[in-house]
Amino acid sequence: MRQFSDENVIFLGTSVPQATFTAATTDIITSAAHGLQNGDLLQFTTTTTLPAGLALATNYYVRDVTTDTFKVSATPGGTAVDITDTGTGTHTYHLMGRVIYVGDWKHNTVSLHFITTPTMTVKFQGSLAEKAPDFNAAQAYNNSWDYVEVLDYEDGTAIDGDTGVACSGVADDRLFEVNTSGLTWLTVAITAWTAGTVDIRLTNFE
Repeated sequence: MRQFSDENVIFLGTSVPQATFTAATTDIITSAAHGLQNGDLLQFTTTTTLPAGLALATNYYVRDVTTDTFKVSATPGGTAVDITDTGTGTHTYHLMGRVIYVGDWKHNTVSLHFITTPTMTVKFQGSLAEKAPDFNAAQAYNNSWDYVEVLDYEDGTAIDGDTGVACSGVADDRLFEVNTSGLTWLTVAITAWTAGTVDIRLTNFE
């Protein structure tokens, strides 16, 4: 009998992969019906200047979630970031998902559930490193990762890691086996997002 791991949620289907937000000097970030959960990993971009206290290309962890608001910390469960002004321009958060350790498993299956007229591409990322790399930073000798090929269970089609799985406006459910040959870490990146949400779950088994 095969031994299965618990199901690991990488992206939660109610969470918007990216959306605009406003910030206040109370440290509260507002984004209507964001769907985020405490502990989610985010990064921020802006058209002009981020609110003071927040930085570009930096990982932040969600805390103190309400329906339309949240705060962020520099570490999981850490102290809320002190936001001291509202910045200028249009600000956007980007949900980065979760990095899962897969080093103890021979096979890894990922389910994708695309919801609400989704338009996006999902790319799988893996690493052989002992410690999890920063998948959001550039590839380097000391931050080693790459995009990973997956196999579509429906028809056996191999999808190149650099290409990813595209969804163009129609809700869909997909199932893939991930080529994890010797990998220790696995996650996904959502690119070319314009609409919709996606639920992504990883199951490991021997």
